[in-house]
Amino acid sequence: MKRILLALSASLCAVALAAAPSGAKSRAKPPQETEQPQDENKETGGIPRYQPFPHNQNFVLKEINGKAPPVEMWISIDSTGRANGFSGCKNWSGIFVIGPNRLGPRTMPAINERKCEGPLAALEHDYWAVLLSGPYWDTKGDDLILKGAQGGVLHFQRSL
Repeated sequence: MKRILLALSASLCAVALAAAPSGAKSRAKPPQETEQPQDENKETGGIPRYQPFPHNQNFVLKEINGKAPPVEMWISIDSTGRANGFSGCKNWSGIFVIGPNRLGPRTMPAINERKCEGPLAALEHDYWAVLLSGPYWDTKGDDLILKGAQGGVLHFQRSL
């Protein structure tokens, strides 16, 4: 019985001693010093922060490869991965797998048979090249940015 009590008290002392120095260290640093290294980690590629995908919101294309589109092109993806949108000439719907930083097409989107002509056809081709490549996604405020795996950037802005 004495051995059990002795072992228990020794382990409690060890836990108390181990916890005391870490608490003292956190109290010794002012709050400003602890905030700065965290900000530096974000800039230097430290531990990535998790950000949820903006489900159930409509995004209008603001730029495609640095150029403003001549027509309103948009996309919306719900929480189950079902997506729909307008690619310049055609309405479409499909299913996407949403990863922590990538958007992968699960099936080929269903598209109506409307034809595009001239520069709008080239713009729509660039749109689909990025969207079907399994683009990397990122959000900044109200913006959704899709970067194609083989190049190309779609810059969307949340619509009201």
